[in-house]
Amino acid sequence: MGDNRFRNVYPAVPVRLFAVNYPLWKAISKVVVPAVGGASLLFFKLCQDYRIYPTRYHMDDLLEKYKNRPVLTVCNHMSCLDEPMLLSVLLRYRRILLNWETIRWVPGAYEICYEGSYPKRLFMSFGKTVSCIRGDGIYQPCMDFCINRLNTNHPVHLFVEGKVNDTPNLIRIKWGVGRVVQDTLEPPVIIPFIHKGMETILPLQRATPLPGKRFTAVVGEPIDTTPLLEQCRKFSFSRPATRKYITDIVQFELEKLNEKANNLHGNR
Repeated sequence: MGDNRFRNVYPAVPVRLFAVNYPLWKAISKVVVPAVGGASLLFFKLCQDYRIYPTRYHMDDLLEKYKNRPVLTVCNHMSCLDEPMLLSVLLRYRRILLNWETIRWVPGAYEICYEGSYPKRLFMSFGKTVSCIRGDGIYQPCMDFCINRLNTNHPVHLFVEGKVNDTPNLIRIKWGVGRVVQDTLEPPVIIPFIHKGMETILPLQRATPLPGKRFTAVVGEPIDTTPLLEQCRKFSFSRPATRKYITDIVQFELEKLNEKANNLHGNR
């Protein structure tokens, strides 16, 4: 993992520091991830009215169930605060504190996460965020890196809309999710979820989060992509057709969850 193929997933951070098997990088990351996760969880518990469906730790239970499979989580993107807040509220804190290997890797937009000061870039890298260049397509190093992580059973999360969308409706999700599923060595399990309310905690034009808001998350049933890929092979789908087929299925499942989440959040 220290090779130059992934040099630009952590811009301006030396290869020897961001290599995921490098002891110093991992040691610092193991401090940053639980510290940020703990602070985020404390903020939620003290300042927000939050509810998770179907159960409080359904996401955590699913990660445990599929711990020997590549796991790809996908959701909508309502606020710049989605990371790291979602991580803290959906998982048991002992996982965040003690099971660093099972904490997701997530692409983050370069212009938001990696432009600016050097300490900011370091902080983002220690939080297991990788630089994604919007507009560079599905074959950029960031996506290769995510596939590499899934191939070693490290969970990956994708904000599949590709940008912040603070409206009640989903926009067309990106084909990157299809490419990741298609090129991972073992077909991953996809865990979809939808969340509502983060756009009121940190609106787009605001720099600091607001207390006293409602937050709702609905975790869906896992999607085993093995039969989906077998279906594509059976009917000799082309690579673009396979990507579209997988992406369409994820979009369909997210749309169903979105309708449910809108109802649950609106009726609180």
